[in-house]
Amino acid sequence: MAAPTGNKRQRHSGETSSNSLQLLTDLPNALLPNVASFLPRISCVSFAIAMSKQSLDGTPSIISIAIATASSEKWESLDFKDIQEGIYGGRSLTDNDVRWVLLCVDASKITKSLKFTNCIGITGSGLEPIRESIVLERIDLSLVEVHENPNITPEPPISAVVVLPILEDILNTEDNSLVHAQLPKHWREARSDIMTHFIERLGRLLNERRFQCSNGCGVCEGGDSQYDGVIDMTCYQCMKHFCFECIENCEINFCKCCEKVYCNDCNKVVWCERCYEDTSCKACDALKSW
Repeated sequence: MAAPTGNKRQRHSGETSSNSLQLLTDLPNALLPNVASFLPRISCVSFAIAMSKQSLDGTPSIISIAIATASSEKWESLDFKDIQEGIYGGRSLTDNDVRWVLLCVDASKITKSLKFTNCIGITGSGLEPIRESIVLERIDLSLVEVHENPNITPEPPISAVVVLPILEDILNTEDNSLVHAQLPKHWREARSDIMTHFIERLGRLLNERRFQCSNGCGVCEGGDSQYDGVIDMTCYQCMKHFCFECIENCEINFCKCCEKVYCNDCNKVVWCERCYEDTSCKACDALKSW
């Protein structure tokens, strides 16, 4: 009877060991990034949030950062619409959410393109982690889909007073890469002193960089000569730079519907014979209703 008793004890011991590893929280922290490396990048952030032992209004832990950045898909481009829909099920993101995710994915060193599509609940304070980024090339704060009218009712709480000093610090950082900023419609309509100063500062910076026109016909001069608060020498879609001659020759134009600038190769802005001026890009296709 002694041997069977011993075998039973061994089986019971094995079962206990197996049960102890049924939960991810039972794994050593050092293994969690390895587990996350098999996941898509949005799932990595979701995993990092789930495993965080602190609220999202604090600074992410080292292990949270390791989990969030474990995917082979890098965070060079980030639209918070994906975070809002994929992790929070469409719940409007808070500034704490935005700040925590930006810190977690190390956005100030990695992210080149930032968008906040449909994130109408933020004031912009969550952008603090990208202050002084030297890699950010584009930021889209219009809060709408690419070919959606930028008018939002009621007016969203995103604040120029909060956000623009952060972007100004990026412009003041040596070797920064910022070339395009799509600003909210209500900022552009209000045309505050702080917004005017930012647009003029970005325009001067683009001029100083002396970008060669993508069409090879001149040197690009950046910013806001035709459309209030819209950078008019850079195609929104391909981010190539163009000169004034390209505007004169209709190689790059402003869509009055989505209020973005496109070159002909990406999304040609078509001519309306009724109002005799450029009207809408092909993607908006608004001419039929005019």
